[in-house]
Amino acid sequence: MGVDRQFRARARSSNVGTVIGITLVLVMLGTLGYLLLNARKIEKYLKGHVQVDIYLKRETQEMAIMRMTKKLEQEPFARRVSYVTPDSAAARLKRQLGEDFLGPLTENTLQPSVELKVTEPYATPDSLKWIVEHVRQMPNVDQIFYNAATVENMHANMNKLRLALLGFSVLLLIIAVALINNTIRLAIYSKRFLIRTMHLVGATSWFIKRPFLAGSLWQGLVASVLAIGLLAGLIHVLMRYMPDLRDPTDAVMLALIFVCVVFLGLVISLLSTWFAVRRYLRMNTDELNWS
Repeated sequence: MGVDRQFRARARSSNVGTVIGITLVLVMLGTLGYLLLNARKIEKYLKGHVQVDIYLKRETQEMAIMRMTKKLEQEPFARRVSYVTPDSAAARLKRQLGEDFLGPLTENTLQPSVELKVTEPYATPDSLKWIVEHVRQMPNVDQIFYNAATVENMHANMNKLRLALLGFSVLLLIIAVALINNTIRLAIYSKRFLIRTMHLVGATSWFIKRPFLAGSLWQGLVASVLAIGLLAGLIHVLMRYMPDLRDPTDAVMLALIFVCVVFLGLVISLLSTWFAVRRYLRMNTDELNWS
């Protein structure tokens, strides 16, 4: 009874280790797949935050600023236009700095400004240069600023990022198959003499493989469910910090990712178990001792 209990404990420990290994690999694959499918949305999110700050002359009347904002809102490159008064700008700086930088007796010398968020097609270096020149011709404009270096780097690196993600996905898939295969082979390695004994007493190959395949199917299913749970948690955290990535099509895309995770978990587990058991079935006793 003691030997039987010890054998069952080892088998349970081996199964838990296999499930954990498969789960971690599937989480990595699912995360990378999510990033790959969301590369376009991430690009849209980044471009949607490109902003042009238009500083106006201090003596500009509020009616003139309102006319300007209305005119900008009608432009095809404008996604959102916001007027920032000097008092609003001072309050914003106070929140950012944590103290009143003006002091109690200092006059507010900040300029009124207009924040222009551009639409996605115009969030490119050439389009932004044209927008700046176009806005500069408007009356009462003093200075215009935007982060040109960030826009240029974003535009230049997005295509490279997509190719890098695709290449890394293929590489990770190969590594994942190898890792899951090795994990399952190590789990079956401890049962190689049992496989050989069953084969010697006349059991057919399918009869021997069937319980191992059923076990691997169960392990792949449990690992897939755990991986989906972890992925859902990671995506929930990501959505909290990047709410603009939410989209009505998210449910379909997430369902596709989860189905792929389950499919990979089951298929890789079954194939790895099939080939591992077949390998030990073909070995003779001497090879089993030295394998």
